Amino acid sequence: MTSSESSLPAGQNTDWSFQAEAVVGAGRGALVLAISGSGWLSWGLVESQGFTSVVGPVFGCVGLLLVGASIYTIRKGRLLRKLYPPIPLATRRAIRRSFLLVFAIEIVAIVLVVALANRIHRNDLAAAWCAIVVGLHFVPLAKIFRAPILGVLGVLIVLWSILCWAVFRRNIFLVPVAAGTGILLWAACVFAVLRARSMARSLSNS
Repeated sequence: MTSSESSLPAGQNTDWSFQAEAVVGAGRGALVLAISGSGWLSWGLVESQGFTSVVGPVFGCVGLLLVGASIYTIRKGRLLRKLYPPIPLATRRAIRRSFLLVFAIEIVAIVLVVALANRIHRNDLAAAWCAIVVGLHFVPLAKIFRAPILGVLGVLIVLWSILCWAVFRRNIFLVPVAAGTGILLWAACVFAVLRARSMARSLSNS
């Protein structure tokens, strides 16, 4: 920490420490969103036989671009994090515990809805129910990571899944559910990267 940073008010310095940590967190979140979005979108494209000679390369390039931007954001955040005092260890542990709890609940819920869909012989519903579970798990994560966009993402995924369930026929609604969920996850990835870039720029100019 430089002498100019040590002379800053403690509260302001702490706030910048949280912002530097938030850049790293946004990069990690963007990476997860990019990968999971690729998985959902590819599921929809496979089911619709949409991987044409044009769509396939475009899909691959966009996916790689998002992953690359996410990794760059993580590296940028780690460099910024070295300039400020680390956030308290207790805070880190509390965030990690809360995240792991939400993640564990999500996994259990997905296993249960898939089992239920198989039991009633409605495997077509598994995609919609899994998407709803994924959407719901973003709501508490928004509070844990102080990222309201995750809450918005979660609500949009849930609403989209319910809409597809209500509008599309049983034999085809898996495609719009999977593709729409993937697109929403990719859009959230882009937002996370841009948000992290804005925070990084603010810290660099401070």
